[in-house]
Amino acid sequence: MRRHILLKPPNTDEQTMTSLSRAGIVGVLAAVAAAVIYLAVFSGGSRGPAGGGANGQARAEKLFSGLINSERFSASGGSVGWESAELLDGGGVLIRKLRIEGTDWDGRPTTLAADEMRVRRIDWDNVGMSPYGDVEIRGLTAANGRIAAFAAATGTTEFIADLKARWDWKPDTRMAELETFDLTVRELGTLSLLAQLHDVDLAALQEMQTGGEIDPALALGLMAGAKIGGFEIAFADHGAIDKLAAKRAEQTGLTEKQVIDRAVAGLAAQKAHQPLDIVRQAFDALIAFVGNRGTIALKAAPKRPVPLLRLALTGRAGPAGIDRLARDLGLSVEAR
Repeated sequence: MRRHILLKPPNTDEQTMTSLSRAGIVGVLAAVAAAVIYLAVFSGGSRGPAGGGANGQARAEKLFSGLINSERFSASGGSVGWESAELLDGGGVLIRKLRIEGTDWDGRPTTLAADEMRVRRIDWDNVGMSPYGDVEIRGLTAANGRIAAFAAATGTTEFIADLKARWDWKPDTRMAELETFDLTVRELGTLSLLAQLHDVDLAALQEMQTGGEIDPALALGLMAGAKIGGFEIAFADHGAIDKLAAKRAEQTGLTEKQVIDRAVAGLAAQKAHQPLDIVRQAFDALIAFVGNRGTIALKAAPKRPVPLLRLALTGRAGPAGIDRLARDLGLSVEAR
């Protein structure tokens, strides 16, 4: 096999099902998604030669150059390897048998691998902060201690995922849009994100790049002027709830139906003590989602864009301020 390597030096049943269904599934999926995007695409890019070469191997090296050159990845002794890379029509690249080894944000050893990674569209002159992109990853596996513990807790036999991501930024309107983000864990479900941000000064962020690194404080300052035009975060169940119920039933001697019924009862009891309208709505949706499976979605559809800065400041405003922000964002939670 030809291989190319780049190397740089307990609670109640209700509480259990509630916490896993509300936070565990989406939390782990989101963590995997963040790791994939950070390691595979948005790892901070050195500009290098325009286009990065005219063959698949050069394109693959260009794609991961920012990751390899980053101080954090280098310090962790991380490595990136693949079996082959070939050009796609339109200038993209298909990478087969990708493997990335390093550490996560908590220092845990982490290995990401994928059968295929297709980059159909990206700015090859600035891979690390491309204003547009179209990426698909198939047969993704992610291994570290946290994911292994989650797989064991849910009874998942294989943690294999597929990812599709497409985004765009329009310099004339300064609007950034996440058009597609679908992360499907084959035995569990699909986490989907859609988002639209206004007044994103990506050009200024790109100019801040120095040696492949960006000052986080300056980046946050620039992003403070951005506004939320809308978003949707959804999780479609493809077996996650049933797996959690089966695992809990095995531990307690209850039937799977009894586990589900107790989880729904626990959620209903918790809803009664929630002071915020949007949280009570979320519990209603979660009760329906756990009971009937399907999809649960958090949506924002504001009448006019809402400054991102309000999200940071609302935590000090108390329940009334949070309810007002929810109304201004047009927040809703639904099960479908």
